[in-house]
Amino acid sequence: MHQAIYSNKISPDTIKKGIVDIFPMLLGTAPFGIVFGAFALEMELGVSGGQGLSAFVFAGSSQFVGANLYGQGASLLIVFITTFLINLRHALYGAALAPKLSQIQPRERLLMSFFITDEAFAIVSRFNIIRSRYFWGAALGMYVNWQIWTFIGLLSGGYLKEYLSLNLGFFLVPAFIAIIIPQIKTKSSILCVAVAAGLSLVLSNLPHQSGFIIAAISAIIVTLLFDHFFPAGANQKDNS
Repeated sequence: MHQAIYSNKISPDTIKKGIVDIFPMLLGTAPFGIVFGAFALEMELGVSGGQGLSAFVFAGSSQFVGANLYGQGASLLIVFITTFLINLRHALYGAALAPKLSQIQPRERLLMSFFITDEAFAIVSRFNIIRSRYFWGAALGMYVNWQIWTFIGLLSGGYLKEYLSLNLGFFLVPAFIAIIIPQIKTKSSILCVAVAAGLSLVLSNLPHQSGFIIAAISAIIVTLLFDHFFPAGANQKDNS
């Protein structure tokens, strides 16, 4: 009992524990990474281009969109703007984690910002205080995992061409469903999901997948407004 109370407030202080906790999500992102590697080859990015995106962008959904736009002949400016907008959610992750990383030096927190992913955020954000080594265990575990599976996809891309016609959203669902569901606990989070899902369906036919960007930004704005005007009930758990 005493240990459970402690673990809910302060994260463990070992790299190993961070790796262990994020390990199930490493397996969940494996097919996603393999398909991205094969997709990068299909979009004529080459091995260095595909691996470079995973190493220096390190954001699965943005990498797919960026590679797809590049393959369709979009300008680099369009690719940059689109991937930047998709990655804006990471700024929200950073804002949510900053108070929990208050005991860590600003320089280290700046470096941490690059390694924040959906999976790492889901693991470390459970704690009120996040220790440095625990964060790095989870974050670097995901980073190395993503590089490995991307490389495997690049090597086996020739054998996976027949599967690339599948809707890539199919591979996103298993990777993200385990992250999203545990976060939907309050009325504001339910509202955010409802708005994002509804607008995504309505705007799904807009070019360059811009409908999904509009849906995400709109959901954030609506949720922030809800939190502002109804602060008493915004974070109240929904027990219905």
